[in-house]
Amino acid sequence: MSDETIRFTVSLPESLFKEIELDQQERGYQSRSEYIRDLFRDRIVDKQWNISKEDVVGVLTLVFDHHQRGLSEKLIEIQHNHLVHVLCSTHVHVDHHNCLETIIIKGQASEVNLLVNQISALKGVKVARLSRAGIV
Repeated sequence: MSDETIRFTVSLPESLFKEIELDQQERGYQSRSEYIRDLFRDRIVDKQWNISKEDVVGVLTLVFDHHQRGLSEKLIEIQHNHLVHVLCSTHVHVDHHNCLETIIIKGQASEVNLLVNQISALKGVKVARLSRAGIV
């Protein structure tokens, strides 16, 4: 792959352009180009993730009600019953009802996606967001 910089023009509706400009400024990007490059990189990681035959790595972020009966046991059971390696997890009590957990996972993309879908569907899970880190 060449490191040569290519310039190109993009046409956008004004409302979308304004949203991009505002987001770029709020996130502290020094240039529109760097902002757009990061968007493209994210899309490429997503594409590579879904077609990869290699193991992928991601971080699953959960927010859940720890008072939900049996939820903690179900979370552990799902993690143990998949062909996914849990590399690390961190559990934090956010308040009286809510826990936040991050789980770093590695495995085939299809297995990781299955694990995430099963956890997302559990009663008491409020947020289940997977950040796709890349291919290893």
